[in-house]
Amino acid sequence: MLSEYPWWFGIIGALLALAATWFLYRNNPIGVEGKRAKQLLWLLHACRFSVLFVLMVLLLGPLVKLITTQTQKPVIVFAVDNSQSVTMGIDSLQLKKALNNQFEILQKELGNDYDLVHYLVGKESKLASSPNFKDKETNLNQLFITLKNTYDGINLGAVVLASDGLYNKGENPLQAASELKAPVFTIGLGDTIQRKDVLIKNVRTNQLVFKGNNFPLQIDLAAFAAAGQSTQITITQNGKTVFKQQLLLSNKYFNTLLTNLTANEVGTQHLIVEASAITNEVSLVNNRMDLFINVIDGKQKIALLAYAPHPDVAAIENTLNQQENYTTNTFIISQQQTPNNLAQYSLVIAHQLPGNNGEGTVLLKQLKEINIPILFVLGAQTNLGYLNQLEPTIQVGGTRIVNMNEVTPIYNNSFSLFTLSKEEQEHLKKFPPVMAPFGSYKINGEAEILFKQQIGFVKTEYPLVFFAKGSNSKSGFFCAEGFWKWRMYDYAISQQKTSSTILGGMVQYLTSKKDQSRFRVNSKKEIEENELVQFDAELYNESYQLVNNPEVSMVLKNSKGNNYTFTFNKTNNAYTLNAGILPTGAYEFEATTNFGTQPQKVKGQFIIKPLQMEFAQTTANHQLLNELAIQQGGNMYHLNSMNKIANAIQKNDRIKPIIYQNQDVKSWIDLKWIFVLLMLMLATEWFVRKWNGSI
Repeated sequence: MLSEYPWWFGIIGALLALAATWFLYRNNPIGVEGKRAKQLLWLLHACRFSVLFVLMVLLLGPLVKLITTQTQKPVIVFAVDNSQSVTMGIDSLQLKKALNNQFEILQKELGNDYDLVHYLVGKESKLASSPNFKDKETNLNQLFITLKNTYDGINLGAVVLASDGLYNKGENPLQAASELKAPVFTIGLGDTIQRKDVLIKNVRTNQLVFKGNNFPLQIDLAAFAAAGQSTQITITQNGKTVFKQQLLLSNKYFNTLLTNLTANEVGTQHLIVEASAITNEVSLVNNRMDLFINVIDGKQKIALLAYAPHPDVAAIENTLNQQENYTTNTFIISQQQTPNNLAQYSLVIAHQLPGNNGEGTVLLKQLKEINIPILFVLGAQTNLGYLNQLEPTIQVGGTRIVNMNEVTPIYNNSFSLFTLSKEEQEHLKKFPPVMAPFGSYKINGEAEILFKQQIGFVKTEYPLVFFAKGSNSKSGFFCAEGFWKWRMYDYAISQQKTSSTILGGMVQYLTSKKDQSRFRVNSKKEIEENELVQFDAELYNESYQLVNNPEVSMVLKNSKGNNYTFTFNKTNNAYTLNAGILPTGAYEFEATTNFGTQPQKVKGQFIIKPLQMEFAQTTANHQLLNELAIQQGGNMYHLNSMNKIANAIQKNDRIKPIIYQNQDVKSWIDLKWIFVLLMLMLATEWFVRKWNGSI
């Protein structure tokens, strides 16, 4: 017992209680008589003394130390691989029954000494009771990450994992499992003997093709246990067979086929690559692969107008020529080179124009009149006075003779026209400085700033790269010369990918045509089969203000001729539609609404791609399961020896309950039993005196 005061204070309290009791009951003041008078007097003395003594002790603030014991049972996780590959060549109902029986056996034999929980493993790992083996992706690594996060600080005794050891998502699970500090017992499912199978492992082609051009297609084909048999590779393009080839197979066969196809139609082209089945093949799902390419009408032309030869001109031209959808024509104004027809160009890059004496001003005015987008690149030869008059979006204040500052770029995180990855933003910080005209920079009207200028160690609000918004024609500004330095330095750190992304994003935004339609529907072109199909729609009135008063409906039609009808939901000022999960295949859609004098219609197409990763490998990987068990101090079992797992868990010294002792210090005044005791003694004293007639 602890107290806030010295222990001898209790002796004083006892003496005071004793004195008070003696004073109250001296000479038998209540007149107790009879055979048991003496015993009753002693009882009254004891009750009164105890009450007074306890009350005085409570005034000293005594404390009591309480020790409680808590036992935490080991948690045993029974995790089952719920993916499709587990049941390849096996009766799924029998496997499900066997695993459920094993779970019941574990529950029975482990009894109440363990907490047993059931997990299913697929793309994600989650608590569930019974497998259905329908998951199309497997992430074994995610199982151990989930268990670590869930049972951190809890007595995780062991993990029992029933799997074929195959995974197609996430990393190798060995590292994540090592962080659990718990034994792992594995149950090997699937077949380790390679069965007959032909599979298309991969298909590679260009995602963007120009109409009329040929494009390459590379097919990686594999076969197992197929000696003496043959398969036929067939390629169909939008329903038409465009390629066939017969191949003789072997036991361990691999071959790469190369062919060229022609893009004859604009739009999304659906390609199907298929290998015909062989006798007794274990799986036919991996014999086919669907892919889509986007065919566009032609390359966009870009005119590069330069005041004089400059390293920037070559760097910009080389960067654009490496991108498939642009062709670049270069003109040096000081050498009297000018384009014949400005209207044929989707974008003009004006390098240091207008020149010192106003060179190129007439051409730039013509471009503004016919609404051709312009990307201005400023430099030492730029006449800022002419530029301020020609382009009111930017005003650069400085001297007549242009002085230059060394500036480095600062990325603007709120920029929204296109994105740079985190890695590209880090590369950008290492780029050498470029030379920007000295002066104050002012932007008139709305603009999106990509980079701001940093002069030495001073971060300014001056723009380095920005885009004007709100005008009839798009315009962009690179307020410095020296892109060639970025290009050269970027070769060492990213093979010029970062500089290509920056210039490519600028050009792509400026060349993209503004959608003038009043009814627009947006969706992804390629959707995976386990992904929700979603659409967004916008409707504009004649003043191009968003409205959503009328209803919008949509009809989806797949390649089998099945139709699905939907109605869009209204949001604040637009529309949205969640069509759910649809079967795989190619789809066409037509969205309609009635607004104004004529009905509005939008047509489009998309595909839902099947997930075939579970069938890319048909042989179980029991080696991984064995390594996992050995690393974690467990054992590997097969279906016919699963009944040994319970005994192994019970004999494992690492899988034991954890006993926790908690110490708690409480004041006596908080103990309810003391209150009850005081009331009992006071009630006893009252009853005796009442019975004796003294009250």
